[in-house]
Amino acid sequence: MAEELQAEEKKILRRAPAIITKISSLTSEMGRVCVLGTIVSKNSEIGSIVLDDGESSVLILLNNPQDIEKFKEGQTARVFGKVWGSGNEIELQAEIVQDFSKIDRELYSKVMLQ
Repeated sequence: MAEELQAEEKKILRRAPAIITKISSLTSEMGRVCVLGTIVSKNSEIGSIVLDDGESSVLILLNNPQDIEKFKEGQTARVFGKVWGSGNEIELQAEIVQDFSKIDRELYSKVMLQ
């Protein structure tokens, strides 16, 4: 019996990589994405932030509404998440939100958004 278990192939499930993109380029067909922007507003009632990259903005829904206290308006953040909605109703379900306040945004854009 132990030999049968060892003989079984283990399937490794891999998460799809996040696509680094501008907020204005988000579409409903995208799965996981990574966007960078400035937090322009917070809503503690629903646990969300609005992220703006200078061209467009998107509503980010946080996994844990209590995490809203970790963020400040005007703070630069990078968000990994899944795209929800379609058309003009695009939202992101956040998986990871990182403080990017100390990042050179111009250099980041030049290197990452070629």
